[in-house]
Amino acid sequence: MKNLVLALFCAITLCGGINMAAAAEQKAAVEKPKFEEGTMRKFAVGNTTVQLQKGTVWIYNYGDIKLHAYETKDTFGSFVYLLEKNGQAVLLESPPIKDNYAEWIDYITGLGDKNIDLIVSYHPVGATFIDTDKLTFRNVYSMKNAVDFYTVGAGVPSLAQLKKRNELFDESVYKPTILLKEGAIEIAGITFEMTNADIAFDVAIPEINSVHPHILGHDKHTLVFSYEFLDAYIAQLKRYQDKGYDMFISSHSEPETKGDVTIKLHYLQEMKKIALASSTKQLFIDKMNEAYPGFGWPFYLQGSASFLFKN
Repeated sequence: MKNLVLALFCAITLCGGINMAAAAEQKAAVEKPKFEEGTMRKFAVGNTTVQLQKGTVWIYNYGDIKLHAYETKDTFGSFVYLLEKNGQAVLLESPPIKDNYAEWIDYITGLGDKNIDLIVSYHPVGATFIDTDKLTFRNVYSMKNAVDFYTVGAGVPSLAQLKKRNELFDESVYKPTILLKEGAIEIAGITFEMTNADIAFDVAIPEINSVHPHILGHDKHTLVFSYEFLDAYIAQLKRYQDKGYDMFISSHSEPETKGDVTIKLHYLQEMKKIALASSTKQLFIDKMNEAYPGFGWPFYLQGSASFLFKN
C-alpha cells in the first residue's frame, strides 16, 4: 500500500506541473507568504543564466566545481543538473520529455564534455536520452530500489498515465551499469554521499555542501498522504538542517537554500496543527490558504485534503 501511494505521488508530482503556470500567475497577484525572513536568498557563489531554445541553464561557479542547473520548462517542471570538475562531468537525472534532449545534449557537448557519468535517483526514466552519438556515457549509476520501483514495483502503472499526459514523455527505464549502496563514492573526481529514501535516494555533494532530494518547493504546497508521511517529511527536513546543507537542487524546483528548508519545515508543522484542528476538508483548505496565501501548486493542497479527510 505504501509503494502504491508513493507511485501516485510520483505521478501527481510530474503531472501537477501542467498547472504550474496558472498557479504562478495566481501567486503573483497575492501577498507574500509568511516567514519572510527565510525566503529565497542569493547564493554566495556568482551565477549566470544561458537561455536555450526551450529551457534555461543556471550556472553556479564554485571554483573547482561548476554546477549547471537545467530548467527544462517541460509540462512537469523538471530540473536536471550537470557537475563539472577538472575536465570531467557528472549528470544528475536526465530530462523526461524528448523535446528537451537535443538542446541539453548540445549544451553539454558545447562545454567540451564528450564523456560523462550519469546518476539517476528519483527519476530513472527517460533512458533513450543516452542513445546519442554526440555523448558517451561512461557509467549509469542508480540503486536497485529506485529502478525496481518503475520496472516491477508500484510505479509501473504511473508511467502509462504520464505518457497519456504528454506523448513526448519517455517512459523507458534505465538499466544501470553500476548499482549503488548507501555511503560515499567518488565519480569523475567528485565525492557523492548516497542516502536511501524509500523508493529512491538522496545524493549529497559535500564539496559544495549541497544535496539533491526529490522535491522541496519553499513557496509551494506539498502533497501529503497521511500523518505518518507528514511526520517522515518533517524528520527528513530536520535531517537536512542537522547536516547544514547550503543548497538544495531538487528535481521539481529551482535551486533553493537552507532558508527555504526553514520555510518548508514551518509549513509542514503548521499544516499538521491545522489539520488536527479542522473538522472538515474545506475548513482545512480555507485555514491553509489563510495561513499561506499565494503558495503555488494548489492542486497539492486539494490532494492533501482528500487524503487527510473523508468529509
